[in-house]
Amino acid sequence: MYLCRFLNNDNHPQYGLLDGSKIFSLNNLFHIELDFNCIKDFISDEINISDIQFLPPCEPSKIIGIALNYPGVGDSVSELNEPLVFLKGLNSLALADVKLDIPSDLMVWGECELAIIIKHKIKNISIENVHKSILGFMPANDITCNNFYNRDHHLARSKSVDGFCPVGKYIDLNYEYRNRKIQAFQNNILIRDGNTNDMIFSIEKIIKSLSTWMTLNPGDIILTGAPPRVREKQFLRPDDTYSVRIEGFDNLNIRVT
Repeated sequence: MYLCRFLNNDNHPQYGLLDGSKIFSLNNLFHIELDFNCIKDFISDEINISDIQFLPPCEPSKIIGIALNYPGVGDSVSELNEPLVFLKGLNSLALADVKLDIPSDLMVWGECELAIIIKHKIKNISIENVHKSILGFMPANDITCNNFYNRDHHLARSKSVDGFCPVGKYIDLNYEYRNRKIQAFQNNILIRDGNTNDMIFSIEKIIKSLSTWMTLNPGDIILTGAPPRVREKQFLRPDDTYSVRIEGFDNLNIRVT
């Protein structure tokens, strides 16, 4: 089951269920914390995809990133007891197939990541209840640039440029995230390659750890880290393409303008 958000003729954002070339729009009583076993009770109309404009599929209060979460990425973090966390501004959220306008003075690269979307407001959640807090998953690109004066590239200047977090057009509500291939291609050349089973901190541990010191709200996005490079770092240049390819999802593509 695929959940999306879109604009129709009345320019009022709506949620809908994506099914091939059709969207089943959900009425105003729907919200993402509902029991999705009853979701069909909220269907109000059937619309052709050609008649709508997609929006990012959730409305987060924050975008949380997990750094260095795969072996072979950066320095070893095996001694850490909790994930290394950063934030991206909401202004960075963009849709798949976006044309990215990069300021000419920035050295920019892409990072293919599996994103978690939170379903319920949670704090101090137990590991046993983590799955109840997950709405679903989608592909994301944690676009990043070198910071000025050799500052850490996990700081806001490197992570929160407009459009630096493209995401897929829908949330897969039934996605099986274990043992999934995750790759990135730049100009159709493989540059990152991994498997979700290789994560240093699992999905469950990430959410549990975050909830001990941060309230997670419905719609919040958690980027779970990028697999290691298989080539030297490639910066994005005008007319380059970058494709996030995660097994089970449509490709998430950007083009640099």
